[in-house]
Amino acid sequence: MYYWIYALLLIIIAILVISILFQKKKYSSRLSKDEEMLLEVGNKCSFYISEYDSLKKQIIKHTTEKGEKKYNGKTALIGDNLLASYSNTRAVLEELGFTVDIAESSNYLVNKIKYGEKYDIIFSNNIYRDGTGPECLKKLKEIKGFSIPVVVHTITKDARDHFVNEVGFDDYIVKPVSKDSLVPILEKIFSE
Repeated sequence: MYYWIYALLLIIIAILVISILFQKKKYSSRLSKDEEMLLEVGNKCSFYISEYDSLKKQIIKHTTEKGEKKYNGKTALIGDNLLASYSNTRAVLEELGFTVDIAESSNYLVNKIKYGEKYDIIFSNNIYRDGTGPECLKKLKEIKGFSIPVVVHTITKDARDHFVNEVGFDDYIVKPVSKDSLVPILEKIFSE
């Protein structure tokens, strides 16, 4: 007599079970995509870490050979949000004698300058979580009396004309930064 109610309940339960299994499969495929993205980011970070380790060995060798630091007393601010990315820039600058500070967002970088912190040079990333390098440069130039040279350091290759001539950065350097690529820029900036 009530068999049709039981049959209807069984159909509803079957539909619920099938939809739960489908949702579980849907979420597991999302996890795989997220894991792939994390793997890609991890590979990029591994590249920077291996470059950093290589540069660190060169720096130790160079320091023990020469023992001099040309830019003692100079200060640099690096704007970048990835440790693996800014570590080698920091290491090269410190090896040259700079005291280095890090700003992990463009707003933090701008606020450091706005509220009176002094630096001899700024290295700005091209992309931040909260904006872009060109936007950051524009905000810096709006600060009254701002005159610190700003070098864009980016993974974008062959874009010097864009960043220097169009955007207005003082110079351009491709990451990972090496001493050979950095010293000519520093000599040019500090001789002016």
